[in-house]
Amino acid sequence: MSGFVVAEDWISSLPELVCQEAMAQMSVRQIAAGAELARVGNPAEAIYRVKSGYLKQTGLQEDGERTLLTIYAAGACFAETAVIVGQPLNHTTIALTDATVECLPAQAFWRLYRNCPEVSDALCRKFAQSLRRQVAEREQFASARLNAKIASLFADLGTRTGSVEADGRLRISIPFTQFDLAAHFGVTRQSVQRELSSFKSNRSIIKQSCGWVVDLTKLPSLS
Repeated sequence: MSGFVVAEDWISSLPELVCQEAMAQMSVRQIAAGAELARVGNPAEAIYRVKSGYLKQTGLQEDGERTLLTIYAAGACFAETAVIVGQPLNHTTIALTDATVECLPAQAFWRLYRNCPEVSDALCRKFAQSLRRQVAEREQFASARLNAKIASLFADLGTRTGSVEADGRLRISIPFTQFDLAAHFGVTRQSVQRELSSFKSNRSIIKQSCGWVVDLTKLPSLS
């Protein structure tokens, strides 16, 4: 999946008994859309896993505006790095939609880590996959045109998270904006708007009030 939306669930990938032990240690929080789950600078007290809904990881720009860094979908686990290194949280996480989040306290995580080698194995796989994805994205960003980057992102999101419409198009219900796309690609919102207008004209990517609709058959070739 694109680094724009992540859903890697290393906890559920653990052997059944280890996974059950981890789940038994978790508390559950209901987060209303727009509410903060975790704030930059706060102590890293837990590792989080999204059970339902979407959350966004945000960073603070020099002008004081918050920019979207990553969207967490169901299954996504995060805040492991801050817990492992014992440092405060680097980013603020806010619910994009009403969301249910499971929280594994740091102390419970360390008990599992010491007693179950499968935990360190799973984390190593997650971190390795994350690094591979970042390198691949950097290579794509360096060589691909903006319209190809946008097409690739929407094709990935549509294929992985979209629901199929009656006409075969894919509906993406994740609430993100042109500004979010611009921040992700490191370009201006006007540049994104120009490309999306082109996609809209051939009806390959259309923004609607409840999300986005993508027609994979009309997207430019990604080869």
